[in-house]
Amino acid sequence: MTIYIKKIVASSAVAMSLIGGAAFAQEAYSDWNTDGTAGINQEEFNSGVGNTGLYDKWDADSDGTLSETEFQDGLYGYYDADDNGTIEEPEFGDLGDDMGDGGLFDV
Repeated sequence: MTIYIKKIVASSAVAMSLIGGAAFAQEAYSDWNTDGTAGINQEEFNSGVGNTGLYDKWDADSDGTLSETEFQDGLYGYYDADDNGTIEEPEFGDLGDDMGDGGLFDV
């Protein structure tokens, strides 16, 4: 039950970060950084979305933690499939798909 609730919170934070911009992205980052240390470690990341393989992709400097910039860039880039700097339809629809059963956030 706790993992399910964490996934709902993480999914909501992700959605709000994409919709609301930088302020929500910072809040999402803070929510995922549960131990309060600098950066999101792999355990914290995996508790949010599971072991998807994204953590290693998003950890651009391979230091074992996601900085706030790496988190935001990774999250935004994940949905900006055409890399044009804008999340538009159908890219935005992919977020909705990821929040459903079997999606990235599987809530």
